Amino acid sequence: VTVVMKKFNQFFLEKQVLGLIEFFDVDGIGKIPSKLDSGNGAFNVIHGEDIQVQGNKVHFKTVNNKRLMKDKVDDIIINVGAGNTEERPVVEFDLKIGNKEFTKIPFSVGNRTSNLYKILVSKDFIEKELDALIDVSQENIADREDEVNY
Repeated sequence: VTVVMKKFNQFFLEKQVLGLIEFFDVDGIGKIPSKLDSGNGAFNVIHGEDIQVQGNKVHFKTVNNKRLMKDKVDDIIINVGAGNTEERPVVEFDLKIGNKEFTKIPFSVGNRTSNLYKILVSKDFIEKELDALIDVSQENIADREDEVNY
């Protein structure tokens, strides 16, 4: 068995670096500042108010006062802290960040009125889909066209 070791700097050169806050272009809504949360192992979360589930459809108001009707693909139970849980519907969105496009990405719909960022991007999405590193000192670097040198 041959094990190929990567040099430390090669590992970083192969990964896209994103800031703590990035703009995701969400189909049907537009560009939304979103927080990348490496501590959130659950689903991505998108803001929703007046959430109504009727059969396999979810109706809700979201960012920019957009009213959406999406297919419900799942339900999840979220631990919202202090021993409290909340059941949320899961819907899918197509989205784009920088020059990368993603389809049918699951988001739980929850009320994020008290949160500054209306989308929370999960650790799983960051690791498995974006395959990115987070530079917490940066914001909105996915859309920059200049190269980052290390």
